[in-house]
Amino acid sequence: MTNIRGAAGRRNRGVLAALLGVLVLGGVALGVWLQPFGDGTVPPEETAGPPTTTVPLAGVDGSLLEPGQCIQDFVSAWEPRFEVVDCAVEHSGELLAEVEATPLSESDEYPGEDALRDRAQITCQSKDVLDTTAAAAVPGLVIEASYPLSQDDWDAGQRSYRCFAATPGASTTGSLAASQ
Repeated sequence: MTNIRGAAGRRNRGVLAALLGVLVLGGVALGVWLQPFGDGTVPPEETAGPPTTTVPLAGVDGSLLEPGQCIQDFVSAWEPRFEVVDCAVEHSGELLAEVEATPLSESDEYPGEDALRDRAQITCQSKDVLDTTAAAAVPGLVIEASYPLSQDDWDAGQRSYRCFAATPGASTTGSLAASQ
């Protein structure tokens, strides 16, 4: 009795193997006939548009930097050149605004570095310059400012603060500038 079952089991396995082979070959033939991979052309509506670049602009002179531009590898508000990137990509700094240094006295005398630094910090953290709601969500955010350092700068017409947002040792995406 054992021999009969063993022979029948082997016969059934053989039939199953043959049936499986026929199914696989049929699937391959059907696949070739239907051409699931197409002819290699892409319909026009699926063609990508012009490539967008996230390559930084090499060394933009600090005096040419414009408010709203984001900076890769931000070091200091006093750097002579900045690597500008799209604010949608990760960056560590942004020029928020350039704000006129309001007169601190009636005279046209240079108010002094300490007075300008203190006023710049207050001005650069105001809601007119910084999106304070977005800024509150950025850990480690630092606000830096550059300003005229001497009477000569002041006399040469440099009378503004340049307000920067920075994330030292980290990066962020998007802009922190207040909506104008």
